[in-house]
Amino acid sequence: MRHGSVDPSFGAPNFCESKGVFVTNHVLSGALIGHVAKRRPVTAFVAGVASHLVLDAVPHWGCNLRRPGGPDQFLAVARRDGLLGLTAMAAVALTAERQARSASLAAMAGAVLLDLDKPLVHFFGRDPFPLVVQRLHRRIQNESPTGLRNEFGFGFAFAALDVIAAVVGRGPRPEGSPLDG
Repeated sequence: MRHGSVDPSFGAPNFCESKGVFVTNHVLSGALIGHVAKRRPVTAFVAGVASHLVLDAVPHWGCNLRRPGGPDQFLAVARRDGLLGLTAMAAVALTAERQARSASLAAMAGAVLLDLDKPLVHFFGRDPFPLVVQRLHRRIQNESPTGLRNEFGFGFAFAALDVIAAVVGRGPRPEGSPLDG
C-alpha cells in the first residue's frame, strides 16, 4: 500500500472511521506541556506527540458508527470540538507567557498532529501518515459510547491546570501594571 492511502482493512476512507480523544483535550494537554517545557520547543513538540498517544490509550468517547445516525453524530461532535480546539489554541497563543509561548505552540502542534488524518481523509480522501503510523494510532484507541465522562473530566482538569500554570507562570505583576484591576 502506498504512503497516504487508507488501509482497506480499516474500512473506506471516511472521517467517522478515524476516531479519538476530543482534539480540544489534546490541545489543552499540549498547552500544559508547553508551560512545563519552557524554552524547549523541540522537546515540547515530541512530548506533545507522546501525550497524544497516552490520551488515546485512556478510555474515552467514541460513538457507535454502525448504528443509524452514528457517523452524523460523530461529525457533528467533531465540528464543535474542532472549533473549540482552535479557540483554545488561539487563547493559549495569546495568553501564554513570552518564555513559554514557542514551547506551548510546539506542544499543541505535536499533541494534535496525529489527528490531522481526520480532516485530510474527510476532505481529500487521503491519510498523510505512513501505514505503520495509521495502524499504531488505530490500535491504541480505547473508546466507547460511555467514555464521554472521561472526555469532559480530562478537559476540565487540563483547562484548570492550564489556567493555574498561566497564572503562576506570570507571577506577581509590578504595581501600576496595565493588567492590575
